[in-house]
Amino acid sequence: MSDRASTHPDAAPAPEAALPSHASPLLAWRTLPFPAPWDAVFEQTGPLVVEVGFGDGRFTVRRAKAEPGSRFVGLEVSSGSLQRALRRVKREGVGNVRLAKTGAHVALRQLFAPASVDALVVNFPCPWPKERHAKHRLLQRSFFELAGSRLREGGELRLATDHPDYLGFALAEGAASGLYDTLRPPAPPDVFETKYALKWREQGKPLHYVVFRRNAVPAPAIDPWERPTIMPHALLRGTLPAKAPFDKRVDRYAEGHVILHELAAVLGGEDGAGRWLVRATVEEPDLRQQLLVLAQQRTPDEVIVRLESFGDPLITPTTRGCVHAVTEWLLAATDLSVTARNY
Repeated sequence: MSDRASTHPDAAPAPEAALPSHASPLLAWRTLPFPAPWDAVFEQTGPLVVEVGFGDGRFTVRRAKAEPGSRFVGLEVSSGSLQRALRRVKREGVGNVRLAKTGAHVALRQLFAPASVDALVVNFPCPWPKERHAKHRLLQRSFFELAGSRLREGGELRLATDHPDYLGFALAEGAASGLYDTLRPPAPPDVFETKYALKWREQGKPLHYVVFRRNAVPAPAIDPWERPTIMPHALLRGTLPAKAPFDKRVDRYAEGHVILHELAAVLGGEDGAGRWLVRATVEEPDLRQQLLVLAQQRTPDEVIVRLESFGDPLITPTTRGCVHAVTEWLLAATDLSVTARNY
């Protein structure tokens, strides 16, 4: 890391304080510290229950009303489901629920401290029934390991499914992790009163319920991705030309791929200095992000290439590869030369 990074003026924004419980149940999770201070978010202590894919929220609300001393965090990637569940939570007036629009892998890794979760609920996950799509299933060994690092000893990962192949897959993956004892208790009635459970039951499909109970075997250490004080960047000597050839490129970096799609904008600063934005995608295991990388004339003879803070990107090793990819494109397409790589 170059000493010049410590004086860089474009510091990443600091996380804001956690929202109090009288605010919206919709959680602006990217503004929280990692891991999140759940006692402050809920303004109460108690068991912490995480539900993955809460659908229309009916199960979440029922459990929250039945267990007012527990805290429920719902995770969902569907905007439509999020809106329906949010309306239900507000209509029912439950104060011990928070909803977040994010995937389970990211949320567990970023928002929850090791051994802090009491239960993880997965009701009727997408079965991805075709063999070639099995890699997309949630309950793979890697997820069992991540969940095991966040569940307390004795905590539970609870699965409900109508799909026998998915059930067998999850049982095998959970056993392979070595972190759980597998139980087959009767399902709580509310589990089979969800939207999909009612649909499958009307069709006469058998419904399955499994509890993976966290044992005493140590889980792998899985740390949150960092929130840097300085955004990843590179410094180059020279002047940005008026234009440069640009083609879509795909680079492998760390554990994933960086895709540079297009030179999204060529802008002039107040003093006429060049300012380019490159639209990029980062794809890595369990995470996909759409990002912007800035290339800007910082002084008459210096250009900075920096990951933009727009969208509050998670800074992973592959995310840093966006800065590397744009830097390498500029070195190949212009007369610029690199003086520092801070990514």
